[in-house]
Amino acid sequence: MNKQPSKESLKDKVKGIFGLGPPRPPSKPSDTKPSELIITTDIIKELHPDCGLSNRVRMMNHICELAKTKKFEEHAVEAVWKAVEDMLTPEQPPEARHAVLQLLRAIIQGQGERLGPLRAYFFKVIRDYQPSNEDLSDRLEVFKALTENGKDITYLEEDIARFVLLWMDIGLTSDFLHVLVNLVKFNSCYLDQNVSIMVALQVLDAVVCYNCLPSDSLTFFIITLCRTVNVKEFCESCWKLMRKVLGTHLGHSAIYTMCRIMEERYTDAPLLRGAVFFVGMALWGAHRLPALKNTPTLVLPSFYKAMSCANEVVSYEIVLSITRLIKKYGKELQVVTWDILLGIIERLLQQIQTIGSAELKAIVYELLTTVEELYEQNGYHGSTERFFCLVEKCADKRPDASVLTLISYRAQSIQPAKDGWIQSLHRLMEKFFRNETRSVIRIKVLHILSFVLSTNRQLYEDELIEMVVIPQLSGIAEDRDLAVRKQATQLLVDLAEGCNTHHFTSLLDIIERVASRSLVCSGPLEVSERDSTAESPMEDVRTAILGLLEILQSKLYSLPASHASRVYELLISHLQLHYKNKYCSAIASTIRLQVFDFFLMMRADSLHRLGVPNKDGAMRFSPYCYCDTGEPEKRVSDKKPAGSTSPPAGSPAPPAAPPASTASIRSAYLPYAPAFSVLLQCLKMETDWKVLKLVLEKLPWMLQYKVLLLTSPCSLDQLCSTLCYRLISERLKKTPDGFSRTDVQLAVVPVLTAITSYHNYLEQSRQRELVQCLETGLIYRCAKQCVVALTMCTVEMPDIMIKLLPALIVKLTHISATVAMASPMLEFLSTLVRLPHLYANFVAEQYVSVFAISLPYTNPSKFNQYIVSLAHHVIAMWFIRCRLPFRKDFVQYITKVCAGFTFCFDPFCL
Repeated sequence: MNKQPSKESLKDKVKGIFGLGPPRPPSKPSDTKPSELIITTDIIKELHPDCGLSNRVRMMNHICELAKTKKFEEHAVEAVWKAVEDMLTPEQPPEARHAVLQLLRAIIQGQGERLGPLRAYFFKVIRDYQPSNEDLSDRLEVFKALTENGKDITYLEEDIARFVLLWMDIGLTSDFLHVLVNLVKFNSCYLDQNVSIMVALQVLDAVVCYNCLPSDSLTFFIITLCRTVNVKEFCESCWKLMRKVLGTHLGHSAIYTMCRIMEERYTDAPLLRGAVFFVGMALWGAHRLPALKNTPTLVLPSFYKAMSCANEVVSYEIVLSITRLIKKYGKELQVVTWDILLGIIERLLQQIQTIGSAELKAIVYELLTTVEELYEQNGYHGSTERFFCLVEKCADKRPDASVLTLISYRAQSIQPAKDGWIQSLHRLMEKFFRNETRSVIRIKVLHILSFVLSTNRQLYEDELIEMVVIPQLSGIAEDRDLAVRKQATQLLVDLAEGCNTHHFTSLLDIIERVASRSLVCSGPLEVSERDSTAESPMEDVRTAILGLLEILQSKLYSLPASHASRVYELLISHLQLHYKNKYCSAIASTIRLQVFDFFLMMRADSLHRLGVPNKDGAMRFSPYCYCDTGEPEKRVSDKKPAGSTSPPAGSPAPPAAPPASTASIRSAYLPYAPAFSVLLQCLKMETDWKVLKLVLEKLPWMLQYKVLLLTSPCSLDQLCSTLCYRLISERLKKTPDGFSRTDVQLAVVPVLTAITSYHNYLEQSRQRELVQCLETGLIYRCAKQCVVALTMCTVEMPDIMIKLLPALIVKLTHISATVAMASPMLEFLSTLVRLPHLYANFVAEQYVSVFAISLPYTNPSKFNQYIVSLAHHVIAMWFIRCRLPFRKDFVQYITKVCAGFTFCFDPFCL
């Protein structure tokens, strides 16, 4: 125990020294104390920085000598230290710092029992000394004096362990080891385990360095290191020491010892972990020892044995080690080594099911990824089948890329040369399509299915459809994944297009369920309209319908012909759903646009055979499909293929007179009436201008093929009525900028013009409505087209025009004489003048109207030579055709209106 400080005041002590105080009782010999040293003001001044370095050092040396023999008065130590502590800063020269440390050591040695709490302060000075790596011997001497060579750590208990570890890093000498031994011996309760371990490592290192390790102690030596390496702070030191051992003649024995530990110490996790770490680092680590001849094949079975009792720490270390091995030397490993590694990986996958550690699972799955990367680089030489069986067991936990690699490998064995290949394909679809949720994986499997079908359908189409396609894809319409629905639908379309067996109906049933899905927008604005790069959630329906169009175009020219009929009916039913449910989304409009485009491109030849243009625009008529309602016996016997309309090259020519049953199999009837009915619905109900514009633009071309329309038959009367309504009414919603009613009128009038050739199929009232509708259009910007249509009406419908013509002529006089109107107006009058039965009842007023229409076009300054000449011709013809009593008046009128008009009148005409 420290002695209690003297209660005698400094004043009494001074008086006692000079004999001025009361006499003291004689002390016993054992109580004799050295006289106290008074630190005067002059001494403190000598230590002040202003006195210079040499004077301060000289005074400190003097105080050192006094401190060894005398005791300082109370608080004198603090005063001295306060005067000299500035000399310990890093900026001071070494001799200054050395002098201060010498003074500090002398004060501690001479005043040790009187320092008290100052011991902790002086210890802090030594511990935090800067620069830390200089003056080591002097600092150690101060520490030895402060602790009596490690025996007394009063006031230093809390910080002593941390200081020891710090000092071992910067100044491990024999002197310090001696102090360290005393610290452990006398103050072990204040030192943590780390310091004790460090001491043990230093001893072991000395034993190895001096080649004093006996072989019979090797096992205990190895066990010590294997346990100690688990402490983070000593991992590097242990590895360095183990490298030294492995580099000696005992190296191979050490490896053998650690392998034996892994095979026998099943439950000692720290020991096993250390053994795994050292063996892996020694044989294939970053600083492996080339002198060791042990191959991975020799030690990996011990790794496998170490996993006999599942332990997360040991398994984690094994994964780290074999991952390092595969990354560095994977391409050099042979089959036997891979067999052991795959056994380890298999046991790891079993363990993570029970251990449940997220960290262990992550690193095991990363190990699988490492092997996969090696496989993709053609560097894997183990059993591929066994490895991918392991991957498949945890496929639901593997990333997409891993599963895709697995699927690609499995696909290699799906070929007729492999036994049970169709069953393998079915299992692949079952696991990675039906029971999988990730889009990219399911689509990958669909690609594989598509490839297998394309390469093997010629011989195995029925089996593949019956055993794989229909069981796996029958419910695709209800699938929640748009991308998968779209891809699967395209696969079904491609398969159905080339399928000529009874399975075609089953495939078409699945496609029909997809096509029947609702096309109603899921929100106020469809996704594809908000974002042009985004796919519509109804894209699969469009895929189905476009696929049906491709199927129909193909099936028109192949047997059985009933397939084409079924697809044709399905397309019509789909369009009827559009107008029944009032689908108005962008995707729905696109579908209607493409289906109507196909229907309006259909044609029929004189034998009533249907045809559509191919990709090059060439028309090809089907030898099996007809556009009428179907009378097979009559058709086969009465209609013979003409030479000019023979079937296309490569198509089988129909026999001259086949039996009725054969004809019914080889023939299909696709009457145009249902398609025409849907076209009428479009004209009545369509709100998207793009769709309506397409129909109106292509109707005139389709109307040229009367066989197509009249064999069904189609309601042309209703078509006329609908178009007349469109000409004067407007209900469109989806229109472009700048759209007006005139755009519709300009598109409708050419169709009405074409309909005039079907006047025999129009009722009288409908013909009259048509003409009146065209008359109404004369006041709009479509007047030019209306005049052309009226010209056709005069030729095609004279019975109706004869009654309406007088009023029409008067209306035409109200149209301004413009360049645009010149040609149609003069052609109308030129045509009419050649139909005398239509104007036989004309009175003078109608003739005047004719001249009033024609005369403005004789102005050569406004119209070109052709128009002026045509106007003169029309006037002359009408003048000749008018009654004789009217001519005299007309001459005056013509000459008055048309100044400069020169015409030689026949006197007999007057």
